[in-house]
Amino acid sequence: MKKLDQKQIIENFADNFNLTPRETEIVGQLLKQMTSTKQISESLGISTSTVRNHFENIFRKTNCENKCEVAVLLYKELFSKMKSFQSLARTPKVLVVEDNEVMCDVLATSIENLGMIVRKLTDAKEVLATLESERFDCVVSDIRMPDMDGVELLSEIRKSHPIWPFVILVSGHHDYDIDELLNFGAVAYVQKPFKIDEIFKLISDYFIEDLIQRNQSMIESKEILRDFEKEVLDLTKVSVGTGGAFISLEDLPKIEDASVGSFYAFNVKLEGEVKTVQIAGEVVWKKGPEIPNPGVGIRFVSITPKVDEYIKKFISRNSISSFIPNI
Repeated sequence: MKKLDQKQIIENFADNFNLTPRETEIVGQLLKQMTSTKQISESLGISTSTVRNHFENIFRKTNCENKCEVAVLLYKELFSKMKSFQSLARTPKVLVVEDNEVMCDVLATSIENLGMIVRKLTDAKEVLATLESERFDCVVSDIRMPDMDGVELLSEIRKSHPIWPFVILVSGHHDYDIDELLNFGAVAYVQKPFKIDEIFKLISDYFIEDLIQRNQSMIESKEILRDFEKEVLDLTKVSVGTGGAFISLEDLPKIEDASVGSFYAFNVKLEGEVKTVQIAGEVVWKKGPEIPNPGVGIRFVSITPKVDEYIKKFISRNSISSFIPNI
């Protein structure tokens, strides 16, 4: 079957639900992780009341109750056709934990081939420290491991990370029943030998819901920290990617105090502009002063149309493909 791109899938989605061209545009904004009516209105240059009216029609046509349900429906359609995350700007980051090196390599490679970013560990005791320095969407862990089994690991993860990342447990033999595993905080259990399609479906389903919940909770609770609000970030000097940027300690020394997983407001300066523009970003990883070229990687979660246009032109002009540069 011919591979479909995102635009074709959105158009097919719109045809299936008889969406108008404007409704199709609005639905497409959800793939950019925009769930705020204000964000969508600013992006498309229309009033918030117009966006709300169109969403009412979209809800009626798709039989959904809210924007989150529409986004989930769209993502599921996308993944059912593409069977991969490779064409998405924002792909899941998965931590694979398996004490058997061969099995760890097989599982990690299989997941990586589906377009996801994967890091693997064979020692469960290294997981908590890794989660403190990097943000992961999902942990896929074996249950039967020496020193610390998957359930003990899950319990420790939930103490410091109550909601994210979501955890999928994998095993051939164990002493727990499925309900018990779910009660510990796992979202699913996969029996060995597993089929990679099953892993893909689980990750894609929970990634979709997790993605929407992250953005919705951030917007609704307004937990945007103002630690760096007085600092000016020059986008002509930092390393910008398709979905975020690398901010070095040299460019912004105070960024050393940023915490992985937190949202911050930034005032950015664009080329040729006198006034700064405020955006919001989530810190997804951090390199300390002991590492060459220290700094943090941020994911843009709220940007103005002007900043969005600047970034698109910049990455097109410089042929940039990375989501967040690691330099």
